[in-house]
Amino acid sequence: MSQQQQNVGTDGGRKLKQIWNLAAIFVGLESLAVAVFLVNALMIGQFRSVAADLTLVALFAGSAVWVGFTAYRLREGLRWARSSAIFWQTAQLFIASQSFTGRGGNPLIGAFLVITGVAVLALMFSKPVLKHAKEQIQ
Repeated sequence: MSQQQQNVGTDGGRKLKQIWNLAAIFVGLESLAVAVFLVNALMIGQFRSVAADLTLVALFAGSAVWVGFTAYRLREGLRWARSSAIFWQTAQLFIASQSFTGRGGNPLIGAFLVITGVAVLALMFSKPVLKHAKEQIQ
């Protein structure tokens, strides 16, 4: 193998690593946003019943941990983390649509969700990531 071919492979690997790291940063920010939303809702007394409080705390805490773990594992380029990130982004885009149009919607939250969701989806479907995923299958 020539030196030029080795450099191309190294550059491709470096680019793939940068994509994984960037996706992990975005997903990590989303995990942090879920946690901040939970703490904010608890602090302002947004929840109205003990059962609802406990259910939502468990749901948001579990989501924050899951998305945080996904971000952590994205850095390693694991296929299941890619699948998890894609699922979360599609769910998040639905939530974003409700942030613009739903009762008590907040366009700032909706914009954050759309921007990070589309960015991560674009990264997860980029050529280097798809090539890496295909190589993991074989």
